[in-house]
Order: sequence, then C-alpha cells, then structure tokens
Amino acid sequence: MHLTEKILAGKGDIKADTILQNSRILNVNTKEVYEADIAIKSGYIIGISDVSDLKDTSTEIIDVNNRIVSPGLLDGHVHFESSMVTLSQFAKKAMEHGTTGIVIDPHEIANVLGKRGIELILEEAKTLPLNIFATVSSCVPATPFETAGASIDVSDVRLLMDNDMVVGLGEVMDFPAVLNGDAKKMAMIQAAHDRGLVVDGHAPGLTGPDLWGYLAGGISSDHESLTYDEALEKLRLGMKLMLREGSAAKSLDMFLPRLLEDGVSLENVFFVTDDKHPEDLLAGYMDTIVRKAISLGLSPLDAVSMCTINTARHYRIDHLVGSVSIGRRADLVILDDLESFRIHSVMVGGERVDTQVPAFDYTDFVFDTIRYGEIIPEDLQIIGVPDSKVSVNIIKVFPDQIFTEKDNSKLITDRTGVLLPDVKKDILSTAVIERHGKNGNIGLGFVRGFGLKSGAFAQSIGHDSHNVVVTGTNHADMALAANTIRDMKGGIVLVQDGQVLDSLPLPFAGLLSNQPLKKVALKLEEVHSVIRDMGCTLPAPFITHSFIALPVIPELRLTDRGLFDVGQFELIDVFER
Repeated sequence: MHLTEKILAGKGDIKADTILQNSRILNVNTKEVYEADIAIKSGYIIGISDVSDLKDTSTEIIDVNNRIVSPGLLDGHVHFESSMVTLSQFAKKAMEHGTTGIVIDPHEIANVLGKRGIELILEEAKTLPLNIFATVSSCVPATPFETAGASIDVSDVRLLMDNDMVVGLGEVMDFPAVLNGDAKKMAMIQAAHDRGLVVDGHAPGLTGPDLWGYLAGGISSDHESLTYDEALEKLRLGMKLMLREGSAAKSLDMFLPRLLEDGVSLENVFFVTDDKHPEDLLAGYMDTIVRKAISLGLSPLDAVSMCTINTARHYRIDHLVGSVSIGRRADLVILDDLESFRIHSVMVGGERVDTQVPAFDYTDFVFDTIRYGEIIPEDLQIIGVPDSKVSVNIIKVFPDQIFTEKDNSKLITDRTGVLLPDVKKDILSTAVIERHGKNGNIGLGFVRGFGLKSGAFAQSIGHDSHNVVVTGTNHADMALAANTIRDMKGGIVLVQDGQVLDSLPLPFAGLLSNQPLKKVALKLEEVHSVIRDMGCTLPAPFITHSFIALPVIPELRLTDRGLFDVGQFELIDVFER
C-alpha cells in the first residue's frame, strides 16, 4: 500500500475493505481497553473509533461481538530451525496461535549452508503471510574451535543487511572477540550501526567491566542471563532483556516474579522463545508465554505489551507492527477472554488466517549436507593405559537447561587401553563428527546426565555448527547410529544391540523435514518414547544433546576439535591433569 493511498484511505477518500464492528481494542500504547470500530484497507489499519465514513457498499462488515482485539503477537528472537520443519510449516502453526510476526536468526541454516542458505530462507519468507523479520547471523562459525559447513564474513553481512527484511545483526556470541576488538567483529557491528540496525547480544555470565565493554560496542539486548542479579544489572545498564521461554531453556519462573516484586519497569523487557521444538509449537506458541506470564502475576495488558510493542520498539519496526494503531498492519488477535488469553480468531494483514501455506520449491543443494565416510567403533574410542583407572573431565547436563557443568570421575580402561563408559555412574561416551566434508575431525569425550542404560543415539542437529553428535553406552552402537545418520541425509536415530530402533529423517540441511508439523511432532513423540525405554530420564533429550557441542555457553562442551572449556575459552584434554 503506497503512502498516498494510506493517507487518502485515512481521510475517507478511499473506502475500507473491512470494518471490525463492536470491538474492544487492547491498546498497548496507552495500556487500556476501550470500545471502538476498526477500519482496514489493503492490510493496514486506516481508522479507529467511529469509522462509518470509511465504508461503502463493498466494505465487508465483521461483527466482533464485543470481543477484545489485541495486536498480533511477536517472537523477538527465534531460530525457527529448532522446530525441525521448514519456515513455511512453522509459519502456518505460528499464525494459528496468534503469532503474526517473528524475528528469525537463521543461524542454524547459515552454519550449514552459509549466505546462500540465508538468502533461500529470505526468499521463502517473502511468499508467506506471516511477518518475518531477520537478523543477520554474526557468528558463523560461533568460535574458531569448531568446524562449520560455511562461514559468514563481513562482506556477506553487509550484503545481507541491504535486504528490507533485515532488522539487525544477530546475537553476537563471541564476546571475547568483541572485548578484544577483533577487526572482523567490529566491522560487522559497525555495518549494523551504519544502517541504523540493532545489534543483538549473547553474553551469559558477563558482568562488571567486561559487560561495560560489551555494551559500549552498541550491543543492545541479551537472552542468556544465568541469574536474576545478572539480568537486573544488564537492564540497569541499558540493555534490553529478552525473557526466554523456549523448549530448551526457560526463564519466566526465575526472572518475572522477581522483576515484579522489585517493581522494575518492564518497558525494556520482551518475550522470546529462541528455540521451539515441534511438539511444543503444536501445543502453542507466544500465546502460551502470555498466559504463563499472566499466571505469574503480570497484568494481561503488560503481558501483551511485552509480546508486541516492546518487541517492535526494540527492532524499530513499531511503525509497522506491534499495536492496534493507525497506519500499522492489521495483524490482530481476536480474544474471547483476556485473562485466559483465549483466542477466537486471528487476522494477518487484514485477512483471516488461512491454514494453507504456499509450497516453496527448494533447491537440491539443501539435501546434500552429510559428508563423512564410514565410521567404525575404533573411530569413537579414547585410548589410555591398558587395565588402569584414570580421572577424566566429563560434561554434565541438566533437565530443561542448556548450560553444562564441568564434572570429573574415575573411569577404567580395558586390556587394549580403550577408555570405557560407566553406565552405573551414568557416564556415557560421546562424539562430535565433522559432517561437512572439510577435515574428518572427530571430537571425543564423556557426558553425564542422560540416564541411558543401553544403546546409542545420534543426531545431525548439533548447535551451532551442526556436526553429528552421537552418544551411547558402547562404541559399536554409536558407530551404527552415526552411519545411519549419514545414510538418511540427517536426522535423529536410536540404536540398540546392533539394530536401528527408530529414526526421524531431517534431510533439509540435516536440520529440517519438509513434512507437516503434526507429522514431524508425532514422529518425534515416538522417538522420545523409544529413548525413554532405553533408560533416558531427560524430558527433552534431543534438545539437550544438540547443545553439547555449543562452545559459547558455560561450562564444558565438545566440538569436532575436542573438549572445550568455555570459561578458559580453550580446548582441554579429556584426561584430568
């Protein structure tokens, strides 16, 4: 809709396509609810209150029957790839749940397919009714201590930022590079500043002078605070706080009640998911976060504001979305009840949400990303002194958390010197296999916390470089799992006693299925059931497993190059010295 057309429509010279009558508008600008009609033309709001002069015989009149009309919800930061479905399938379910806009960081696709992968996703986004904004992935790879499928350099960042859909530089995870004034990182940040775009942060545990230096670079948000005091410090220093409530990491229970108790202003706080697994997306999206926030004591008006206008203001898109206001897109959630946030219907761009999304033709290169040879058990073994007991560093994982702890324990070697896992102590062998066909690296280590009693499992989702992560009670089953992943071009596989028990194929970049969300969610539920039968005790084992390889979140990780201590920011030996 051209600017002149908007003005003429607002004046009434051009009549509305649609008018919502008998509405109660949830106004996030003034934090009030009041009665008013809403006039819509070409997907934009052109009139509010008495809009009778804006209609003619062709105008569709929709009686809202005194229901509340809320702005469409926004997810301020999401790697849609965690849903295991394509952007088109993700968008379909998002809109059904009242989410009319998302800010994606296609970091996972970028680590596998690079700049052309991001460009492909942006092209797909243009075909969808959902408002999709993007930040350009800033850390591909996340650190120099791993092997990604591609890299994003400064020239790539500049070119991608010229796309109209781009609203910022994606989370800057390599904070040591920022604090050390790394020239490439500085150039990326400056490119965003030169274009008036935001720079999102990622700074778990960063406080004091290091945080000051990080913020002085113009990095304006964070979703990785480990404690409430850390989050409050960041807010007080001018950082926007993203309250994350995703599938892997949840912070509402920890942070929101304290913020309310302390009377902290929430104007610079907004909601994000970061990662949303398929079964969780099937059950709900940003609407579930709004409901949970209300149940924790937040007023419905503030909860909606933190999922709409606060997000839009951060990304400087509040002139387009985020409120029921003149000139904004008619992205609306019609509610039967505000307190329970019960959704009656959803409109995107002034149109009722259609459950159908257009098919998008993906190019062949996205289906050829698993490139390693045959894996044998010996490839996955750590060798020490035969028939001995040694102390080893172990990655300790926790339910519903993506941080880990550095643990240690005694393990024994067999007569050939192979260091053995200890199922009784819940210590499993784990490996990260470079899958992009670049060097054939295999990083080896041990992990505790999964509870697996037998067999092995593997997946080609391994944040952030997405090498294949395989974990098990024995090396033979681990090798079979790794080879099965290769043969099916990516996904999740479960193996026991030399047999493949179940699998979920994810052939798109080894990350996604192009099947409908419900079908993928049902299959994932099935493999969850199987891994529970194998003894696994974690509620979301594949999410937890995928983060074993992420070397930017404390404390101990495993990449294809070996065991990585995030605090020391260096590779360390498996054997404790």
